[in-house]
Amino acid sequence: MKHVTVFNVMVCMVAVARFASAGVTVMEGYVMQPPAMLVIPRDVALKTPPETIANRGLRILAFGDNGTGDANQAKVAMAMQKFCARNGCDFGLMLGDNFYPAGVRSAEDPQFVSKFEKPYRELGIPLFAILGEHDWGRNGKMYNWQAQVDYTKRSSLWHMPSDVYSVTLGDLQILALNTNTLPGSKEQIAWLANELSNSKARWKLVMGHKPIYSYGYHGDTDFMIADVLPLLCGKADLYLSGHEHNEQFLQAQCGLPLLVSGSGGKLRPDKIKGPHSLFASDQLGFSYLQVRHETLTVQIVSTEGNILFEYVVRKPASGGPER
Repeated sequence: MKHVTVFNVMVCMVAVARFASAGVTVMEGYVMQPPAMLVIPRDVALKTPPETIANRGLRILAFGDNGTGDANQAKVAMAMQKFCARNGCDFGLMLGDNFYPAGVRSAEDPQFVSKFEKPYRELGIPLFAILGEHDWGRNGKMYNWQAQVDYTKRSSLWHMPSDVYSVTLGDLQILALNTNTLPGSKEQIAWLANELSNSKARWKLVMGHKPIYSYGYHGDTDFMIADVLPLLCGKADLYLSGHEHNEQFLQAQCGLPLLVSGSGGKLRPDKIKGPHSLFASDQLGFSYLQVRHETLTVQIVSTEGNILFEYVVRKPASGGPER
């Protein structure tokens, strides 16, 4: 497996602009340098033996909107720990809003202990994180999101090598977006298009905090529908997001499966079903992915450990995916 050099992403720290129509705060003049590329387990040690992964495939947690530090976060964290003890977990994906209400102050912020290390220490698996608006900045104010990138050097569990990055393990590639800089970052869109077009991976997952379609408090994200969805259709196998404080599974017109897993620490009782919905839940919970050569299985799991919903993407040895 070829090792890929890790680059740091630097951003021009200039005036903040508010895109009222999109409901997102971004930096004017955001300049994306080559994003970080990770090849695991060379860059990040996995505890699961390679022969185990070869026999049963990869097993991945996915959850978002978790960084409350309260009883809800602790409840979901304990449920994931028990579920992984029974079923096996190789690593996890954190889908943004890692620290409520306003990110962290520095890489030494005690919130890294109370809202990350303490809840997830017993999981003992690498957790790959992206930035939500509560990590990035809101209402015209920027937070110290760079501290979350910097914390990667201080923790054996936390991994955010950049605000935009790619992780590859065997036949699986995960592309991690910073949806806070959309719709303003043409560089990020170009990077995503290039990665999807040139990827040699059999399975391609894309994760970003903002959903594409959603029937929660926030609803559909117009710029994700306009700028990101066309790139994913026919190229990606699943788009994962948080932002809504519930669990949803949807499907775009092109057939792309869409997962919203944002009840890792918060709930919000809103309408959560609509035309694109296949499933919706207003319970605390998380998602569990199983990636094998011919199947990608997505399960939505309650804090009691019950499988509330399951969806399987099948990809025969030849030909495209069957859903």
